[in-house]
Amino acid sequence: MRIILLLLSILPLMGQAQTPPKIKVTPITDRLYVHTTFRTYGGELVPSNGIIAKTADGVVLVDTGWDIPTDQHQTEQLLHWVEQNLHQPVRLCIVTHFHDDRVGGIATLRRAGVRVVSTALTADKSEKAGYERPEGILSNDTTLVVGKLPIRCIFPGEGHTADNIVVWFPTEKLLHGGCFVKSYAAMGLGNVADANLREWANSVRRLQQTIPKPKHVIPGHQEWDKTTSLEHTIRLLEMKK
Repeated sequence: MRIILLLLSILPLMGQAQTPPKIKVTPITDRLYVHTTFRTYGGELVPSNGIIAKTADGVVLVDTGWDIPTDQHQTEQLLHWVEQNLHQPVRLCIVTHFHDDRVGGIATLRRAGVRVVSTALTADKSEKAGYERPEGILSNDTTLVVGKLPIRCIFPGEGHTADNIVVWFPTEKLLHGGCFVKSYAAMGLGNVADANLREWANSVRRLQQTIPKPKHVIPGHQEWDKTTSLEHTIRLLEMKK
């Protein structure tokens, strides 16, 4: 009986440990915030970073919450946070590649009337992966202006995936690298199932030439309080050779 009672007392705690926390939102500049959502992999809680951009004509998101088709509560939390704190509608979401940590919440955004855009390749791959298809309207180098805020979407070359883009906010000097950029704190390259390991470092170097001195570099996962994540990504790739 004691063993049964002990197991019953442990099981609720185990269930609690598997429940992702509420989303986290961190201000970076007056207009830009990092949104962080979570999933549990191998017993470890893994954070995923995206961007909330406040403009004079509403909010732009870069990447959805880290959701799956059957569970989109984190993107719902994201929309709720914007409504409660910024008091503006979300006008647009830019997704940076086809994995679930970038496109998982498209259905929730669509139901809320939010336009979701990507490159044509990301649109194709998202649909094949079982997610709603974003509008594949972005070229390899597209600058959007929303509420006087310029937002540049750049395909630097293949890396984490064949379709990965980064998003540059020139007035804020902030680069959102998505999963193309590994955090300076990362110990490895993470998911490389769809990666081009031969070209990734060259693509990062190409991006460094395009954007030589970003003030903020936001990786797809983990910390961003240093600007050395691009260099660290190259080091990790060179170690992989």
